[in-house]
Amino acid sequence: MINGHRESVMRRIFKKKCLQAFREEDGSLSVVIIALFVITVASLMVMTDVSAIMVAKRSLVQATEAAVMRGVHTLDRDSYYTGKGSMLTTPLALLNKRDHPAIPIDCQQASFDVLLELQNWSEDDTALKRHELQRISLTDFSCDGTSVSISTNAKVIFPFTLPFSSMNSALLTSSAASTNQVQEGFYLFGIRLH
Repeated sequence: MINGHRESVMRRIFKKKCLQAFREEDGSLSVVIIALFVITVASLMVMTDVSAIMVAKRSLVQATEAAVMRGVHTLDRDSYYTGKGSMLTTPLALLNKRDHPAIPIDCQQASFDVLLELQNWSEDDTALKRHELQRISLTDFSCDGTSVSISTNAKVIFPFTLPFSSMNSALLTSSAASTNQVQEGFYLFGIRLH
């Protein structure tokens, strides 16, 4: 019984000391709240920067794809119209199940058209191009007469400078390639019959 009484007295003393210690810690909760607020604001800034990078990357990919499509559609008329085709070329190709030759590309005109398209995207102020995305530049151009391949890069400016960092921009890159192919079928005056 004495041990039980001693234990209950010890518990009461321990509770009293804990309550006194807790009461003496005025202001400690405000420090925790301020720290959590700073962490929340910093994480929101990082998430905003990451989302800006993702949207700018998509804009750069669209610009690169548009440029390569414009470049691949420059027809080399001299090679295309050399008299190899006749009125029976398409029906014979269908009967023999022979592949059509690739459509030739004028590589010199293609490089000019690619640069022109990238310049249009760089100067565009519509919703397709992000304002954080700085000048788009062509880093690689390859044309073999039947296909075009390009690589581009652009600098993206972050909406917020990362906390405890001087990093305020990043370099994005993109690549695309395309080729022209004849669509299978029998065409009469531009209308597909088969």
